[in-house]
Amino acid sequence: MSITSYKTGTISPSSLLVGNSAYNPYVTATGGNEVKTVGSYKYHIFTSSGTFSVSYAGTGNVDICVIGAGGGGGGTETGGGGGGGEVKLFASTSITATNYTVTIGGGGAGGNANARGASGNNCSFSSTTSLGGGGGATVANTTGITGGSGGGGSNGGNGGGASGNNTNIGGVGGTQSSSYSGGGGGGATAAGSNGTVGAPGSSVGNGGNGGAGYTLTNIDSNLTSGNFTSLSGMTVISSGGGGGAYVNGTGGTGGTGAGNGGTNGGNATSASSFGSGGGGGGLGAASGSGYAGVVIIRYAA
Repeated sequence: MSITSYKTGTISPSSLLVGNSAYNPYVTATGGNEVKTVGSYKYHIFTSSGTFSVSYAGTGNVDICVIGAGGGGGGTETGGGGGGGEVKLFASTSITATNYTVTIGGGGAGGNANARGASGNNCSFSSTTSLGGGGGATVANTTGITGGSGGGGSNGGNGGGASGNNTNIGGVGGTQSSSYSGGGGGGATAAGSNGTVGAPGSSVGNGGNGGAGYTLTNIDSNLTSGNFTSLSGMTVISSGGGGGAYVNGTGGTGGTGAGNGGTNGGNATSASSFGSGGGGGGLGAASGSGYAGVVIIRYAA
C-alpha cells in the first residue's frame, strides 16, 4: 500500500515510520574490513579486530559466523601439522543499538627446532568465541596440542584433541626404530591422517595429510572470492596442515588452504585461508604458520 502526498506523490509507509521496527525491520550498522550487500543480505567481514557499531537494531537480530585462527606446524624435526580453527556457523544473535567488540586472533607461528607449533588464537564477536587450532608436535614433544581442531602428533605421539563446533582430532605421528613422521592436523570436517613409516632401515617417514576444512559456499552461497575481496583465493577454511617427513619420505598434503608438510631439507608451507593450519617441518626444514581467523556478520539488506 502507498500513501499519497500532495507534495511528493507516493511514498512508502516505512519511510514515514523509520523508528518503528514493525515497519522498518532493517539493521543500520557500521564496522568491518569489508562491507557489501550481495543478494538479500548485507555483510560485514572482519579480518582484523574492530567494532560493530549498531545505530538501529531493526528486528533485533543478526547472523554471526566466527572462525578461530589456525595452528602452526611443529618444528624442524618431522613436525605434526597445525589444526584448523573452530567454526561456528551462522547463527541468529540478538543485538541492540550499541557497540560490539570483534576480536580477530592471529594464526599460530610454526615451531623452531624441536618446539611445537603455537596454537592459533581465538576469535570472537561479543561473548561468542571460536577456539584457535592446536599446534603440531615434534619428535621431542610428541603430542599435538588440543585446540579447536587438534595439531598432528610426531614420532608415535597422539594428535591433539578437538574442542567446540566443527572440529576434529589431529593424526598420530609415525614411528619405528630408524624413522618417524608427523601426523596431519585436524580440519573442520575431517580428522588429520596418521603419519606412516617404511620398512626398518629404510629411513622413510611420510607425513600424514591434513584434515579437510569447511567449504565457504556450504556456509553461505554468497561467500565467494568473486563477491568479496577478503576471500580472494579462498574456497575452503579451517583445514588441517600436512605432517612433516623424514629423510626419504614425503610431506603430507594440507587440506585446501592449509600448509603442506616439509621434507628432508624442503620447507613446509604456511596456510593461505582463514582458520587453516600450517605444515609440519621436515627433517632440518622450517615449519609453516597458521592463518588468522575471521568474523562475518550478515543481516537482511
